[in-house]
Amino acid sequence: MGRPPRHLPDSKSSPRPLPQADDALSALRTILSPLVRLLLATGVDYTRLAAELKPLFIEQARQELLRSGGKDTDSALSLLSGVHRKDVRKWRESGLADSISKEVSLSTQVYARWAHDSQYLDRRRRPKPLPRLGTAPSFDSLALSVTKDVRPYTILAELLRLGLVEVEDRKGQEYVVPNRDGFIPPAGSRELIELFGHNLADHADAAVANLLDSQPRLEQSVFADGITAESAARLSELARKLWNQMRAEMIAEASRLYEHDRGRSDASHRMRFGSYYWDEPGMPAADPPSAGSKASEDD
Repeated sequence: MGRPPRHLPDSKSSPRPLPQADDALSALRTILSPLVRLLLATGVDYTRLAAELKPLFIEQARQELLRSGGKDTDSALSLLSGVHRKDVRKWRESGLADSISKEVSLSTQVYARWAHDSQYLDRRRRPKPLPRLGTAPSFDSLALSVTKDVRPYTILAELLRLGLVEVEDRKGQEYVVPNRDGFIPPAGSRELIELFGHNLADHADAAVANLLDSQPRLEQSVFADGITAESAARLSELARKLWNQMRAEMIAEASRLYEHDRGRSDASHRMRFGSYYWDEPGMPAADPPSAGSKASEDD
């Protein structure tokens, strides 16, 4: 007697209809255009990008198989990802899945601790100026709370180089004063490319979740066409004002909850809340200016 036929997955089990492949590719072309611009500007051509995409396709295919209860065999991964079996085997042998994770720089970690640890915040829940030396709260104690392998002086020198802090003399004592606009590293720095990657990845995760999952996530925008450059500049100023208000409130609540949850065995969740603004010149509008709201969470 032969083996009974394997049970096939239920094709009607998906909780919501999935986007068509052609529609997904069309949206992806729009998304990738500015990213390809970045790659070309930094010397990354198509061949190098294609090589980087292989392990990404394999890893995501593996996660999809595990989510659906399938087995991550070489054949299954090759079929789902479209990557040749020999490349799948090489991926397993080389452990390329671990190469996706990148270490966050110390300057990013120190500034993040500064922004959420209550003893380093002022009454408005913003990073406060710190004495450079001395016991907590000082910059030395802040840096040492993140790492004891690198001297606080070295970390401070890097933050100064990035323009994220200044050192002021106050009655004969040196104070490290943070950039009031928050963690905004200069163009071209490693810190900025890290923020770029993490911010866009989490934004994309929220948007993709709204397309594939049943639980909606916040991922919205307001847009207007047919306005002047002057109007766009005024809206840009408004966007920054609103962001500063939201940012302060979110930091205060996130800090409170972090202190409440610290030390719990189930405190393994993470979050990211962001905002962006973009404007560019376009074709003159034939119709009156229009404004609308795109709310993918309502889809």
